[in-house]
Amino acid sequence: MTFKFKDVYLLDSFLVAGSLEGSGPLRKYLDYVKDFDGDCFENSEISSLQASIDLLLEKLNMKIDDIDLAISGELSNQLATTSYAFRSLLISIIGVYAACSTITLGLGLAGLLLGNENINKVLVCTSSNNQSAERQFRNPNEYGGEKENTQTFTSTIAASAILTNEKSNIQITEFTLGKIIDVGFTDPSDFGRAMAPAAIESLLTHFKNTNTTPFDYDLILTGDLSTYGSDIVKSELEKEFGYISNYNDCGLILYDTQSQDVFAGGSGPGTSAGVLFSYVKEKMLNKELNKVILCATGALMNPTMINQKNSIPCIAHLIVLTRVQE
Repeated sequence: MTFKFKDVYLLDSFLVAGSLEGSGPLRKYLDYVKDFDGDCFENSEISSLQASIDLLLEKLNMKIDDIDLAISGELSNQLATTSYAFRSLLISIIGVYAACSTITLGLGLAGLLLGNENINKVLVCTSSNNQSAERQFRNPNEYGGEKENTQTFTSTIAASAILTNEKSNIQITEFTLGKIIDVGFTDPSDFGRAMAPAAIESLLTHFKNTNTTPFDYDLILTGDLSTYGSDIVKSELEKEFGYISNYNDCGLILYDTQSQDVFAGGSGPGTSAGVLFSYVKEKMLNKELNKVILCATGALMNPTMINQKNSIPCIAHLIVLTRVQE
């Protein structure tokens, strides 16, 4: 299902990135690079998410009372990171879980809520931390387990953005809600290829529902499909539409896979959010990009289901960002 928005704009955003992300290809676009703090990785992620919210409000000279409600989600069990980060803010909040596609689901839901005359500003947040995600979804790094070449590297990024119905330079014009796609893939070391069919489904659905093709956009981004999954998406799109030169994956933009030890690319909710609110935002504000698709993907499994040899259900939520012509 595709929703079209009339008055949904990105007011601004703020990113807090880890040191590895801060030394990557997008370092000049990142708002703030923050090293590990706190007594554990989970508390460090909470601190980063809090910082992204506080610094965004400070940047805009706003208070939390200026926001009508918040939408937030990440990878922690029971959305603990979100709950702990927001426990002192006293703001109405919707917690969402869509794994690595959380940012596009959050932005899409915010767009729908802004159609209500009583809602004018919505705070949308997400985060991921490499170490806390590793010990929840795989094994702690201290375990020393061997990693496959197909595996991706969870980013350490916290992102906050405010959507509004007041006109600004970047507009969110469409939101295609994803469907759960499970093709029977069972390899937990290769989420990229597991999620590729969900990305293809959402992209083709969006093109059909909006009567567009890939050539109507300056940039089409997926996230986070790795070098392996993104090759599948590009191949399938080219079977349908011919040669495509405007496609890339967020996990391959955030890191230099040749010089940084990130295996097949980046992953985690912070990856798509990080690329969107740094590289894409800057390029749109500088008039280098006019119309962009972000189709973020998520693997909706947990270790219990994987250990029981279940397959991996996946989803992809898609938004379209348009630069407002002056």
